[in-house]
Amino acid sequence: MRDQGRLIEWFDDKGYGFIQPNDDSKDRVFLHIKDFARQGPRPIVGCALEYNAILDAQGRYRAQQVSYLKASQTQNNRTQKKPLKKTVQGQNLRPMQIASVAYIVVLALLMLLGRLSGLVLLFISLMNAASYWFYAQDKEAAQNGQHRVPENTLHLLSFLGGWPAAWLAQQKLRHKTQKQPFRKIYFCTIFFNILLILWLISPFNSLPI
Repeated sequence: MRDQGRLIEWFDDKGYGFIQPNDDSKDRVFLHIKDFARQGPRPIVGCALEYNAILDAQGRYRAQQVSYLKASQTQNNRTQKKPLKKTVQGQNLRPMQIASVAYIVVLALLMLLGRLSGLVLLFISLMNAASYWFYAQDKEAAQNGQHRVPENTLHLLSFLGGWPAAWLAQQKLRHKTQKQPFRKIYFCTIFFNILLILWLISPFNSLPI
């Protein structure tokens, strides 16, 4: 099924730009002038487009077989997608919001009870700040065609406790929200991070933490 969206950025001298899909839960898509199905007028910001989205070698979404859309075609597409968008986002966001808040509250309680050192809480706070920053850098690099942040770095930060900020960055920046198997590995890092916390507060931990 082909996607639809609008051109939100265009660099005419370089011949490329970015499409924002009508479905706001999807990452914006890279477009090159050569990716149009047939020659036509030069694209301008705001024009409606239909395209096939693929993942290129740089890990970014790229449009292929692009064609212009009439206003009537875009209107119908948006009307059909609105209810679905609200339902899917509502189902995805609420459990992760609860999990993130619960994780932070539990860590704070463990520190107050003396089961976990304040240094651990400080370290996890730094991991969250670093996670959001690296996601933002990776998003910017993907948009500008620059060197990307390695996915292993993002996963390591999540495993070390930065997964709440990683989730926040995914939603706010609309980045890495659909790419597989990245999402599966991300949820695995949450599981292993919780196991790590359980080990730290267990009798088996001989470290002075």
